[in-house]
Amino acid sequence: MRDAVQNATEDAAKVKEKLAGMDVGRSLSRFAYTSSYMVSYGIVYGTVFIARAIPQDNPIVEGFIDGGRAALDALNEAKETPVTAPTT
Repeated sequence: MRDAVQNATEDAAKVKEKLAGMDVGRSLSRFAYTSSYMVSYGIVYGTVFIARAIPQDNPIVEGFIDGGRAALDALNEAKETPVTAPTT
């Protein structure tokens, strides 16, 4: 009976150690998620704020719009073009 109690105590201690390790992993995961969220939110919010501050009828905004459209067109063309291995 004494051995059973001792084994149960040891098993409980092992489980407690495993759970503590999971808490550290969960905390690190949550920290990484929260940090990434805050950084991306700050970048997007800042970009939108600056974009809204620029008047709409000027060459800079028209250049941004044209550049964005050209980038999307290039991306769509790249998706349609099959990738081939380079020849030597």
